[in-house]
Amino acid sequence: MLEREQLIGALRTGLEGEACVRAAWLGGSDATGRADAVSDVDLMAIAAPGQTEEAIAAIDRAMGRAAGVRLRYRLPAPTWHGFAQGFVQFEDAPQWLMLDWVVMEQGQKHPWLEVERHGRAVVLFDKDGEVGEAHVDRAAIGATVRKKVEEIRVKYPMFRHLAAKMAARGHAPDAAYFYQAITLRLVVDLLRAVHCPERHDYGFRYLGDDLPAEAYAAVCRLCYPPGPGEIAGLQAEADRLFAATLAAWDAREGIG
Repeated sequence: MLEREQLIGALRTGLEGEACVRAAWLGGSDATGRADAVSDVDLMAIAAPGQTEEAIAAIDRAMGRAAGVRLRYRLPAPTWHGFAQGFVQFEDAPQWLMLDWVVMEQGQKHPWLEVERHGRAVVLFDKDGEVGEAHVDRAAIGATVRKKVEEIRVKYPMFRHLAAKMAARGHAPDAAYFYQAITLRLVVDLLRAVHCPERHDYGFRYLGDDLPAEAYAAVCRLCYPPGPGEIAGLQAEADRLFAATLAAWDAREGIG
């Protein structure tokens, strides 16, 4: 059975000997100190200029020394973040032990070392001194978050009725979709704007780390309606949380 440390060791040993791979580090749960018994492996690699595909082939060779591949998926290009990325599941390994790799090239500006968003890199090797701490542009994030809140200020009251309406009509799948995509998502985005603007776009990921305990508990209560009949009541609770959070934002920003 493939073990997590065995996979990490194979990647370190295999990639360090490849000239096309100039640096590699672990991100994700390793970088944020949340790695546990069911964590996957988030591999970040820097390729020599023009050698992205060679670096990806090197990753294939390195992981092939650890285990056979069960499933492989590469994000279509261009990816949402602009860098090559893929996912691998292995034979003789639990499904959760997945490799999530990202490859960028030397000279390309990237955000993956920003401590506030991605934690502190666990360096496997760094041949050219490429891997260091970086920090977010707080002014740029502030502008983005303020724009986002103004959109949420309109979107939430505009569309909040949809989940309860669909539930009243007996359209359970529609109600569930609108409740999650409109009600909960906009509440969570607003909570992030107030409490963790650096990760304003992380949605439901890592909320336990990013929100105060009381706000996190409130989101947990709202997440799982027993059925469509309860959505109207939970919508009212979400409305109160939204109003309180927006008031906190306005007080902080001097709006009112």
